[in-house]
Amino acid sequence: STMSSEPSEACVSVDFEVFGRVQGVCFRMYTEAEGKKLGLSGWVKNTRQGTVVGQVQGPAEKVKE
Repeated sequence: STMSSEPSEACVSVDFEVFGRVQGVCFRMYTEAEGKKLGLSGWVKNTRQGTVVGQVQGPAEKVKE
């Protein structure tokens, strides 16, 4: 395999927490599915406090999306 000399897009890692009415509406599953569609890595889970927390990693533009 040959490494490209093209500059690669910067990868970022973002921690997030979503507040509001998010449980009971499949928000965690939706978030996971959207991340997979964008080719991102990470995790997402519901908390006992009624929020959703997670971490997402990937190219900056895809994470922003």
